[in-house]
Amino acid sequence: MCRNVLSAAADAGGLKTRFFAEPLAALSRLASSLVPGGKMLLLADADVSAVLARVRGSFAGFRPFCVALGEEDRAEGLFSLPDDVRLAVAFGRRSIAAARFFCTLRGAFLIAVPASLYAEGIFSAEAEGGYPADEPDVLLFDETFVAGRGRAACVASAALSALYAADLDIDAAFSGERKCGRDDFRLAAEFAKKREDGARFSASALQEIALRRFSRFPSLALFRLLMRGGRRVGESAFAALVYSAETYSALFSRARIRRFFVPDYGARVQSAAALAGGDAFENVRVPTAEESFARAGLFEECRGHFAVESELLRSYAGEIRDAYYLAGGRKPVVREEELRRAFMRSADLSPLLSAGALARDLGAESALP
Repeated sequence: MCRNVLSAAADAGGLKTRFFAEPLAALSRLASSLVPGGKMLLLADADVSAVLARVRGSFAGFRPFCVALGEEDRAEGLFSLPDDVRLAVAFGRRSIAAARFFCTLRGAFLIAVPASLYAEGIFSAEAEGGYPADEPDVLLFDETFVAGRGRAACVASAALSALYAADLDIDAAFSGERKCGRDDFRLAAEFAKKREDGARFSASALQEIALRRFSRFPSLALFRLLMRGGRRVGESAFAALVYSAETYSALFSRARIRRFFVPDYGARVQSAAALAGGDAFENVRVPTAEESFARAGLFEECRGHFAVESELLRSYAGEIRDAYYLAGGRKPVVREEELRRAFMRSADLSPLLSAGALARDLGAESALP
């Protein structure tokens, strides 16, 4: 785990989390550094619940309550514990999410112990249901405990950071406004290529921290749309990365734009609203004639630059392809038409002037794969 990189990202984002790459034996020391003793919660996902018996006797001065969290169990059940539980140690993705909710409302400390390289939910700003959730006080990464779980999902999902960085660059060029920094996304994309599991986990965690500042990416929307088809994380992320890289290249290298084209914005808004479950007008904004002509001219000026950038993105996707399959990833089963439809819908689910939004507004959809 790249502890210094994650600590710097957390500090920049105003997060309190401290990071440790140590064995589980360090938990008792870390617990005592937060509170001197008393009642505590040990919470673990069902598939790694054997760890509870392994560590419960190591917390001298603490009285642990052990809970294995099943697939159907909800965080609300934890509030039957005594009011004076001041520390929780959570093992696994679902348990960390539940413990974050519990500790936020109880004012308790939290030590998060990932059981997978895929770090989703550890640093998200909200718990399930939209409730605010504090970040963990401590994150302990034990590579032996993780045992490579979630490797392919981590590689593919963290690699989406390359798309997020590209989305920011494209939007900044056409909107004249940079929505947020891209450096953490660029760094996460580089870490995703590395073979060390600690670096891969760092890529996923770094992406999670960066997404707290801005998460309304069309590429993230595309990933989530593909997930709706019942596909796994790794398959959906890998398909989104490869298709987007090819599509960006096609748009900037060979698309012919239509300067007088006006798409069916009403249908776009209606479709986006149905997918988002709410108002989509802020995402699908109809440009004025003046804006449309200016955007077409800017596209011609910028396309050479972004054609080069998209070729670099395609090369990166090739590197990730090798890493993904070596990590045990499965070949995505997605029809070309479904990918194309999801890509264009994702443009309507983000306020960014993305590659998909440009293809929509400039009548260049026919050039896409």
